[in-house]
Amino acid sequence: MSAAFVLVAVVLSAMAVPMLAKNDGGGGKSETTVLYLSGTPREMGLQYGAMAKDAIVSNVAQFWDWVSVNGLSQQALIADALADEAYLTSEVIDELKGMSKTSGVSYNDLLTFNKYGNDDYEQKACTCFAAAGSGTTDGVPITSKNRDQNNMQVLMLVEPDSGYKFIGMMSAGAVGISQGINEMGLSIGHTWMPVPEYYDPGYAPFIVNQMVMEQCADVNEAIALIGEVPKAEGATFILSDASIAAFVETVPSVINTPDTLYQIITDGAYVHTNHYVMEPFHSWVLDGSFRYFWTPSVARYDRGLELLAENPVLDVQTVMSFTRDLENFGNPNTNAVKDAHPEIPDDCWWDGWPGFSISNARTVSASVFRSDPTNVEELSVMWMAINGPVWAPYVALHNAILNELDVASVLLQDYVKGLAWSAASQLRSSGLYEWGDLVPVYEQWESEQLVDVIAIEDEARALISSGEMDAACLLLTVTDGGIAQAAVELMQSLLESPLSGELVAVPQ
Repeated sequence: MSAAFVLVAVVLSAMAVPMLAKNDGGGGKSETTVLYLSGTPREMGLQYGAMAKDAIVSNVAQFWDWVSVNGLSQQALIADALADEAYLTSEVIDELKGMSKTSGVSYNDLLTFNKYGNDDYEQKACTCFAAAGSGTTDGVPITSKNRDQNNMQVLMLVEPDSGYKFIGMMSAGAVGISQGINEMGLSIGHTWMPVPEYYDPGYAPFIVNQMVMEQCADVNEAIALIGEVPKAEGATFILSDASIAAFVETVPSVINTPDTLYQIITDGAYVHTNHYVMEPFHSWVLDGSFRYFWTPSVARYDRGLELLAENPVLDVQTVMSFTRDLENFGNPNTNAVKDAHPEIPDDCWWDGWPGFSISNARTVSASVFRSDPTNVEELSVMWMAINGPVWAPYVALHNAILNELDVASVLLQDYVKGLAWSAASQLRSSGLYEWGDLVPVYEQWESEQLVDVIAIEDEARALISSGEMDAACLLLTVTDGGIAQAAVELMQSLLESPLSGELVAVPQ
């Protein structure tokens, strides 16, 4: 019996049978808390509220604290959100009402948090990389997303009533997803883009991300959907499948067409941040008729180009290192950015919060995506750092776990309920480490895990070739779950024995 199957047997024997009971979908009592979302939007909202109650309460409370500190009116914001409720789809409303019932957070609070908590009232950013063809070591596309925001993120395993299953991440209490990969190996994320106006009847980017995950099988289908739906705000979507990648720049649909531009990536490596680079959007900003070039965005974009020039051929670990880059961390020197770009008129600039590094004080999650060209539905993978990647190690989540959701929901519960997020946050706030101190530790640990992952993937391919699909999916799921649990143990060990504890190995 192989070491991999010993691992499967050990992990499964440690699970009590009731822990594998599937959620009844209607909010009724099941034998244990099930940590993935399934069924109708209301059913998923009920599950979401029960599953992530503490994280939802924390995020909404943090949002209201921010409102108070900035002298805004809570009642005015609620009234504003209620006035715009008519623009929401019935599915979003049903999910929020279900979430409210089981989380104990009022519907009005959740509605307002969803309207403003991920919108103008939060400083946000994001950096994405994409490569394909000669831009990667084996020609298979690789994409990534750093999410820069300011609240707790949770892992979501989603099995909708209709549509594709997917793995995603999002702020607890918010609908939609910030980034994810579906069972067809299609991945998505987006960066916020500054625009002069919003379009209330349109879809927020987080909802568009979820629509793409549920409805699209490849990049071309995703581009078509993004182009068709009414868009509420500016965003640049990053997409990849097993063949190609793409950047899709969008503006609110209230603005005259075109509202969508895209760049298909079949060769080379590219970066995108929070300013428009495609025409005519780029010129709209340059001529002063649109919005602005944000200094942190331009600084991160320039740094991304430097990294790509230094590393023209990418693999997963190299892209992970990009997501951890701390060049110009905390740098408030906006004049240096502007001086480097004399082609941008002075009145087109906007200064943001200090900190021009790709990984910065507001980075709350990061993902690196690679779809498998031969076994896309099983071996495509999202490498996930839930919390800033300088404080949290990456763990692998293969698409195979979408075929073993009961098992995955048990093994990954630390990432769903917030323990993994909290462990990384404690490392950050402990005072034991400076920014970047843990990067060499995590990179060494991830290198060891990657060796094991490659070996397990080879075993899984052999099982698939021999017709043992279920065994392959279970093997990958248990391996991913073991790595995820070991990552939490690693973070906890670094708190208990700063940089002196032995690195936690994946069980063999």
